[in-house]
Amino acid sequence: MSNTKEKQTEETSEEVKTNKEKSSDGKNKSSKQTTISAKKNSKTSTKEQKQRDLSPFISNVDGNVYAITNLPEEFIATLFAWVSRSPKSFKENLSKALDEFQIEASTHDIFKGLNKKAKDFHEKWTVGYGHSSVAEHAVAHVGIEKVSRLISAELELSNTFYSITEYSQRYQKPQRGDWYNPFEKSSELHTDFEDYMNESYDAFETLIKGVYNHLKKKDKDLLSPQSGKQSDNEKLKLAFEDARYVLPLAMYTQLGMSANGRAWRDGLATLETSNYPESLKLKNDLKTEISKVLPVLLKYADASPYQLGVKKHIQQTYQDIITPVSHEPEVSLTGLIDTEDSLIKEILTTHYVQHSCVPYSVAVGRVLEMTGEQRIKAMKGILFRMTHFDNPPEAFKRVKYNADLLVSEANWHQLLRHNRKSNFIYSDPTPIHGFIIPPRIKEAGLSYILEGMHKKSMEIFHKVHESDINNKSLADYAVLNAHKRRVLANFDLWEAYHLINLRTSEEAQWDIKRTFNTLYNLIEQYHPTLISAAKRRK
Repeated sequence: MSNTKEKQTEETSEEVKTNKEKSSDGKNKSSKQTTISAKKNSKTSTKEQKQRDLSPFISNVDGNVYAITNLPEEFIATLFAWVSRSPKSFKENLSKALDEFQIEASTHDIFKGLNKKAKDFHEKWTVGYGHSSVAEHAVAHVGIEKVSRLISAELELSNTFYSITEYSQRYQKPQRGDWYNPFEKSSELHTDFEDYMNESYDAFETLIKGVYNHLKKKDKDLLSPQSGKQSDNEKLKLAFEDARYVLPLAMYTQLGMSANGRAWRDGLATLETSNYPESLKLKNDLKTEISKVLPVLLKYADASPYQLGVKKHIQQTYQDIITPVSHEPEVSLTGLIDTEDSLIKEILTTHYVQHSCVPYSVAVGRVLEMTGEQRIKAMKGILFRMTHFDNPPEAFKRVKYNADLLVSEANWHQLLRHNRKSNFIYSDPTPIHGFIIPPRIKEAGLSYILEGMHKKSMEIFHKVHESDINNKSLADYAVLNAHKRRVLANFDLWEAYHLINLRTSEEAQWDIKRTFNTLYNLIEQYHPTLISAAKRRK
């Protein structure tokens, strides 16, 4: 590629970022001015913004983990939304917003913590009496910067009650050097891994340019080609979306998270059982910073001896050499699958109990008096006129499914956000199961780049496992977004309706859309009536 083309692509990339930031700013100005009763201060210089004192609002001005407070709730939510679409850190966006809306800190210094009387009260009722439900009323907002995507997934999965917004690789281009090297600086592995990361970033940039130019050429060949800056931005976004598959899990991300005290306590205890030193440090940093706003509730946010011991026992007992199965399906339903008629009977029986106050045994009898045709008609009546904003009846939660998934890391990082209503058992990341080549990379004739990085990933992965370091799990940082991970998913029909409706829409990313279209087709083979209204975004 010529330097001119590289410059043009980089300039277009900057235009994408600028447009998104302007759009985000515009939307938030109109809605937040009434909420926080503030005026725009257009005269504030960039230098002044950088010098803004953030200490009244965040617990650790210099660190990558910090609690956030002293701000309106909706304002925090908006700033977290910017995390996903903006290349800037939460602190940078906060500094900008504080000056733009002239927000001042209250005179109360929240980080001085509770007074002794309040602490004694919490100690008595929360800790002393084991009244853990109290912890659900206290909420902490946290910003996390410079954490690897490998560990961000561990954190997000450590508790089902986190509310999370994460930096999106689909919309923002990560910078060279923004990655975590897990090996000691003096070691040969550290040097090898650094070289590998630079090679993967080179491949990433090459794929962006290649896919972008391919889409431009493809557009010119159309009878009515698109034109203008918006069209170029859309093409560059698609190029980003596919090129990121060549990046390893060591790449940094950033998150905005909110949770109550109980969720933080239990989640941090789970995080402490991790095999990765980065996770253990993150757990300690989170406990330190959250304790500045919740000084009592995280007193026991540590893994128990049982938690630590049982994980070690299971790993030692069941860990085996990975032997990939050739031509295995990427999506399959597992376990016994009930007939549709038996499940319809269960749903209708539940409705009788719910609305007629009769015992379950009586309700079953009434449903059995109906013919099969009558039961299907009754079921269709329940699904009639559902729109894409509607949820199915609660009785759908009594219908359970188990699925075996083999999905890319890029796909998995979208799927795991649904862990509140889906239960996931997932294997460690590995390059052994192969990788997925995004369709636009194939079309552009650039598959060889991803294939080459897969081989290099395998080399690093095996080199770590053959080395004398104690923690072989550090090899996982070399796994690419394109590599496949095995996930066992347990979910109910209610959640299937939600996931299929959301993830098969026109706006859904192609990889996860393919997974849920396949899942929909599999369920439809067994339960055509029950799943008939799942795809509601048409």
